[in-house]
Amino acid sequence: MKYFLFFILVIFLIFILTEKDRLFNTEEGKYAYPIKYYYYDNYQIILLGLYNTITRLSNPTHTHYFKSENFHCDNIIKSNYELIKNEAFKLYEKKNNLMNMKDLSNDAFNSIDEETNLWKVYVLKWYDKINKTAYQECPNTCSVIDQCSDIHAAMFSIIEPGKYIPPHKGPSTGSLRYHLGLSIPKDKENCYITVNNEKFIWEEGESLIFDDTYIHSVHNNTSEPRIILFLDIERPTTSVLSKLNKYLLQKPDFINFIKKVNDSVEKNQSIIKETFIV
Repeated sequence: MKYFLFFILVIFLIFILTEKDRLFNTEEGKYAYPIKYYYYDNYQIILLGLYNTITRLSNPTHTHYFKSENFHCDNIIKSNYELIKNEAFKLYEKKNNLMNMKDLSNDAFNSIDEETNLWKVYVLKWYDKINKTAYQECPNTCSVIDQCSDIHAAMFSIIEPGKYIPPHKGPSTGSLRYHLGLSIPKDKENCYITVNNEKFIWEEGESLIFDDTYIHSVHNNTSEPRIILFLDIERPTTSVLSKLNKYLLQKPDFINFIKKVNDSVEKNQSIIKETFIV
């Protein structure tokens, strides 16, 4: 009987912790993951939810915004800003050949990238080693990425004029989102990202680091494109979780979300070769 009660207690505790993740940073359930999706359709996310909640509870000072100077990779990236910017501009000149963000994974991004050709990406690295094609197209940027072991994903992200990315949130606390401004519209006040209801404006040559598991959205209400270097970098955490985090981030199927993206890329190899997406 006592084992049964212990089992029930464990299940109840797991439910409490996963619900904290499912409802994290939501108002009255708005933008929360649907119950069916979270507990049935993608059951692996339950384990991820446990990990997310434990990460947040064990790092209570962490919030939606992180100071960039506390990250080893930041100085390396910003000191190579001009080289990275030049390579991004060369790619933008042939933007019609670049992939739409939702083409990377229709399941993952279709709901936040409905307009065609307004969110273009060039993927340099996606939780794996950098592809040889990327080294040929963007040797300087790839060299910078190689110097930073805490970078797990990298791409150039181009938001065209009039693009709006509705509120959404990422699935994992394992990484933080890093943006380096490469080309920002002159009307900066009308090209911005909101994270946890706080507005941030990109600056050329400057970085922004935030926790994308907080609700965030993007507006480009200008007549110019916004181009950034978009990275997923390792999240600083307690020593025990840090070792676990490093281990998990080396696994391509850490979460179902990442696996779907990888599968989508593999299925579109012919498209990728033609459009310089690697």
